[in-house]
Amino acid sequence: MMDFSDIRYEARDGVARITVARAERLNAYRNQTADELLAALRDAERDVDIRAVLLTGEGRAFGAGYDLTSIRPGETPALDDVLERHFNPLVSAMRSSRLPIVAAVNGPCAGAAVGVALAADIVLCSASAYFYEPFVGIALVPDAGNTQFLTRILGHVRASGMMLLGDRIDAQRALAWGLVWQVVEDEALDGAALDICRRLASQEAAAVAATKRLVTGAADGGLEGQLRLERDLQGAAGRSPAVLGRVADFFARSTDRRKSNPPTS
Repeated sequence: MMDFSDIRYEARDGVARITVARAERLNAYRNQTADELLAALRDAERDVDIRAVLLTGEGRAFGAGYDLTSIRPGETPALDDVLERHFNPLVSAMRSSRLPIVAAVNGPCAGAAVGVALAADIVLCSASAYFYEPFVGIALVPDAGNTQFLTRILGHVRASGMMLLGDRIDAQRALAWGLVWQVVEDEALDGAALDICRRLASQEAAAVAATKRLVTGAADGGLEGQLRLERDLQGAAGRSPAVLGRVADFFARSTDRRKSNPPTS
């Protein structure tokens, strides 16, 4: 098992708990985060005692999308390479894993984190959670499987509105739209997700794996091609002058916030 810095991995009673542990960044993903999530999933798959995976975020967010501080000011980001090497392998591995994966969305879930959550088999969220697609607003395109998952779950009209307008979809609307299996009170989320993982772990492993394979096959026809298309279009978007301007604005706002809220001793 590799050493992790961006996530925590715990295995107990047949359940592997994987927690993104970058609470100071609202669990925004950098490349290393995706790599560690994939490595943790592989560790769980190699452990014959593990029968289910619980994926969540530390603190008050599930994941704030891609961490823009991974991009240096003035740098032209190679986002197609980021997707090819880090995020697409994670999404593909989650969908093809023998293990059922339960995502416990414990707060804001944005951008790439939406794709990761929806790559799970069962998604629960807290009452305060919301889903958010900020890509077009920063001159980029949705990735990490978002375009396939959202369109197939929501249909063309709702998926287009969510991705083009960038409106926040709160927990109750997510439930009504079929994005999540269940909404629970914030303090009950972890227990509810763990209960589902234990139920899954108590089932016949071969039957669970085969059922997951059938559902994934029915839902995900063309996923690999869609991930490649997201990669190519995101790469082109990331090289546009508009993105450089939006990234510069991001860093300017971050600097202004630090000046207006200086650290206290």
